[in-house]
Amino acid sequence: MVKVAGERCAAYRDVEGQVHAVSALCSHMGCVVAFNDAERTWECPCHGSRFALDGSILQGPATEPLKRIEL
Repeated sequence: MVKVAGERCAAYRDVEGQVHAVSALCSHMGCVVAFNDAERTWECPCHGSRFALDGSILQGPATEPLKRIEL
């Protein structure tokens, strides 16, 4: 987790070296997501939403993806 322009950012560098940066706040209710290293997903500890590295939804209750952040 880092701050980019004052915004909480969740960032992950994949095996090819590409950095994926998304908002660290779940789009469902704003809880801070955590990285699941085994699954390589962003997960919300509050209500169980799961997101891919690019922020797309894998599992709800979230109905919007995580906002992508340009670095």
